[in-house]
Amino acid sequence: MKVKFWSSTEYSGFLAGLMREFTEGVFDARQCYQISEASYRSAKSTPARLFLRFRQYIAYPLQLIAALVAQRFKGGFRLEKASDVCVVSTNTFYAPLLATYLHPNVVHLVYDLFPEAMIHSGKWTEGTFKVRIVRWITKQTLKRAKTNVFLGQRLKDYVESIHGPMANAAIIAIGADQALFSESPVERRSLNPQSSPTILYCGNFGNMHDSATLFDHWKRSDEQGDSLQWAFHCSGPKLAELEVVLSAFPADFKKQIQLGAGLDQAAWITTMESADVGLVTMVPGSETVVMPSKTYSAMMAGQAILAIAPEDSDLIDLIKAADCGWFVEPGDVDGLARVVEAICTDPEGLLEKRQNAYLYAQAHLGQDALVDDWMCVLRDTANACFKP
Repeated sequence: MKVKFWSSTEYSGFLAGLMREFTEGVFDARQCYQISEASYRSAKSTPARLFLRFRQYIAYPLQLIAALVAQRFKGGFRLEKASDVCVVSTNTFYAPLLATYLHPNVVHLVYDLFPEAMIHSGKWTEGTFKVRIVRWITKQTLKRAKTNVFLGQRLKDYVESIHGPMANAAIIAIGADQALFSESPVERRSLNPQSSPTILYCGNFGNMHDSATLFDHWKRSDEQGDSLQWAFHCSGPKLAELEVVLSAFPADFKKQIQLGAGLDQAAWITTMESADVGLVTMVPGSETVVMPSKTYSAMMAGQAILAIAPEDSDLIDLIKAADCGWFVEPGDVDGLARVVEAICTDPEGLLEKRQNAYLYAQAHLGQDALVDDWMCVLRDTANACFKP
């Protein structure tokens, strides 16, 4: 069976690992995209970002259409008997719907729910014409796709509360590439003991990520001080806000907060393994439309998870299941202060959370484990076209 994973932007981490696991099995799988991860990271200026948008919303859909039309032409326009599968993510949001008109076996990979993601990020307003149009596109995609893959049970439940029950659905976590991290936190600590813990935020710092709770905590810590380090390697809309907040702090406190740029893979692995805690934040409402993928790679690297997020979310369900960290509700600055104090004063408890995260991720969230779920979904999707 041939499988192509389509998205406008390259997923070089977890998906590269999944492609490797597929090639070791019976599936011929590859990733197709318009924008490489390196190109996405290097686009800093306004013209460069606008060009990325053009490639994401115009060039990529045309690329997808051209590829699927060429495939139909090559097959003599008899794809109703095809056994291959086309997996299309919601990056770009209307691409999966286009694919359903050109390919019989489309898997709709729901990384983000539109228009709800835009509403909760504060960019769009409920009830507007574009919201109704985008919601109609999502509804048609969910109905026309052979299979809809969600990242968590709560995300699926929320979608069904809007669009109705779906029999053609599966739940598969994004996960992380287990091959990148082979030593547990306990093994690494014996080689590189650290005197003070590091909390790392690595990835997109976007509109659906809570920042106010963290900034309010820092304003209090400015007077008291924390015996830990904060490290940020991020991009996104809230990076500028982060820089402004940091500029207002005294020099001594700013020494505790490292602000860095994007990382290549080697530097990323080193940074992930050196951090004790992965910071993940979500604004209220975002728990219904997204599951932060940075959580999986942080756990795989052996980081405990500090989540500033609503409790009724797939993210907090995962932390509880793995017993791998702490969570506070957005706005609970006192709760965040208590968690930070526990991280600073209980090194053995911190190490236990880190070890729990690593072991759980290696057992359940590696691509070697998730590939079996994907194989079941892809087989069912391909076989569905033969059912009467």
